[in-house]
This record gives sequence, C-alpha cells and structure tokens, in this order.
Amino acid sequence: RFILCITVMFIAFASCSRQQDDAIPSPARSVYYWKTVFKLDSTETDFLKIHSVKKIYLRYFDVDYDEKGKVVPVGTVRFESKIPSGTKIIPVVFIEKHCLNNTGGLAEKIVNRVLKMSEVNGISIDELQIDCDWTKGTRKAYFDLLSEMRKLLKEDAYLISATIRLHQLEQPAPPVDYGVLMCYNTGNLRDYKCENSILDAKDVAPFVRHHLERYKLPLCGAYPVFSWNLLFEMGQFKTILRDIDISDSTLYKKVSDKRYIVMRSHTVPVPDRDSFGLMVRAGDEIKVDDVSVETVMD
Repeated sequence: RFILCITVMFIAFASCSRQQDDAIPSPARSVYYWKTVFKLDSTETDFLKIHSVKKIYLRYFDVDYDEKGKVVPVGTVRFESKIPSGTKIIPVVFIEKHCLNNTGGLAEKIVNRVLKMSEVNGISIDELQIDCDWTKGTRKAYFDLLSEMRKLLKEDAYLISATIRLHQLEQPAPPVDYGVLMCYNTGNLRDYKCENSILDAKDVAPFVRHHLERYKLPLCGAYPVFSWNLLFEMGQFKTILRDIDISDSTLYKKVSDKRYIVMRSHTVPVPDRDSFGLMVRAGDEIKVDDVSVETVMD
C-alpha cells in the first residue's frame, strides 16, 4: 500500500449551505500521493486497479521560506511514471502557515506554477486543492489568498478545494467549492503515552458532534491506510523510521502488540540521499501505530 497515502472515501456529510452543489465533483474512490517522486511500482498500480481508484490528489509542491526569508516552492514532485489511463489528477499545494504573513503575488505564482507543471507533464486538470494548517490568527490572510486564487481559476472554470483539519471545523468555512475533512493524525505522535497518533475515534467525536452539522461547506472524508514506526529513546520521541523490517527478530524484540525493543545498534535508511543513515541504538523503543478497518468505520 502507499506510503503516507490516504484513501479518500467520498461521503456526503450534512451541511447547512449547499448552494455550490452543482460544482462538486461526483463521488469516486481516491487517494492522496504525498511523495517527492511520482513513481508507481507494480503493487501500487495493482492497488489502483483492484480498488477502482479513479482520482489521485497529488502533491505538486510545498510553499515555504528559503534561507533568505523569501517565499518559494520546495519539494517539487518529479514525475518518473506516467499517469495511469483513466485516472484523474487533482494537484495539491501545501502552504506552511507562516508564509501567510507574506502573500503578495503568491496566489498568481501558485496558480501559474501548477498550470505550467501540468502542461509540461501532459496532465489535464480542472481543479486545484490547497492544504494549510491555518488558525484563527492566519484565517483572514488564508481566506484572502484562496479568494484570489479562486478568481484566477474561475476564469477557466477550474474548481478550488481545500483540506479541512478537525480543529478548523470550529472556524468559518474557507471560500472554496468543497473541502476534504482530514480524519487522521488526530493524536500527538511525539507523546509516548498516546494510544494511537494516526486515528482514534474518540479524538474525532467531539468535533463531529459539535461542529460538523453546522459547517457551511460540503465535505468529503479522508481516512488513513498507512502505518508508521515511531522511535523513542528513554520516552523521548526521536523520529519516524522508514524502510525497516520490524519482523526481524535479530534486530527488534516484540514486547506488546504495538511496541518493540531494539536488540542491537544498527543504521537505518533516511530520506536524505547524502546521509549515511540514522543510528538506532540498543534499548531504544519503537511504537507501531496503524489503523484497523473497524476504527475507520467507527
């Protein structure tokens, strides 16, 4: 299954304001693809076919500050695989919220870059999604940015959508055609005592119970189909371990359903190609968080 990829189950939630229903796309099984290289292996291609996935929300790039304090695109995706036939691509741009302090000309830059990337890679699009962990303090700047992008895109009849985090349900809805409610990463992965940092139904319940029905934006729901291995040293979070074989009993000893002890020190891979790897020391603890089908359905 995809690493750091989210299955999107398009479920029409109750909403008080449905004036935009004619603009909402038809429900379809979808996934998020959140890597810097778009390269599908045979397993991933089979996954798309078996589950009739017809939409990929594909992260194009992030928006962040460079070393000179200038707002720039970072982590731009590189295409090494062709888009599967019959699959619709929705570009997603993640904006670091501190960049909302300097949005002059940003809307036009994002829109132009997304359109150019799509054209260069032969991808036909009719929608742009923006992802940002905005708060009350940055709400106005973010909403103004969305409104400006929407104005630019509406000239060519493009949709604009946005991710909605659970805490954002407490705020007014952003000026977009629809939102995707992110029902994952509900806990603190740095907390040694957190039962499940990816998804716990009891963490979601208060937001759904108190805010969802009154939220004035049509929503889809995004649910997790990933797991991660969290490394702790003396109860302190160190990092997320990738590309390890947790079943290797020569390296890891299972002490409970979700916890392992490192048996001997060794080096594990890291995303940075220029790095020699990360040293994991004997005695460190690994907490495995994953999500059951029953939890997602709940």
